[in-house]
Amino acid sequence: MDETIPFKNLYSREYQGHKKKVHSVAWNCTGTKLASGSVDQTARIWHIEPHGHGKVKDIELKGHTDSVDQLCWDPKHADLIATASGDKTVRLWDARSGKCSQLAELSGENINITFKPDGTHVAVGNRDDELTILDVRKFKALHKRKFNYEVISCPD
Repeated sequence: MDETIPFKNLYSREYQGHKKKVHSVAWNCTGTKLASGSVDQTARIWHIEPHGHGKVKDIELKGHTDSVDQLCWDPKHADLIATASGDKTVRLWDARSGKCSQLAELSGENINITFKPDGTHVAVGNRDDELTILDVRKFKALHKRKFNYEVISCPD
């Protein structure tokens, strides 16, 4: 059972790096890294040390040409992260190096993304209400489906 920490014992810290508004944040599966995606066309990986008070280390993920609207971590690999952007691409990144390892060009402005719990597939929703399933190994679209209504979030 998880131990509850009293709210009064928690502390906050401000992380600076993005030049514009942040649209998305997510923890990796080990809770050691926090990612943020921004209107400034970048994502950042923040290395979080418990009770750390020193300079925060971060890695900037550059390559998108539009807003990074959402991101998600691989549920099985603490150093793999996927980003969805308005530039119609989805990218898979190595959080250790900050390098893009895979890129998929899709048909619309991507606004939602999630990994399947076993880490084998990524589901992406776009502004045109289309859902695309990508195979993570090949980073190719396996299935696409257009909905006649808004896709607010992608199922796991």
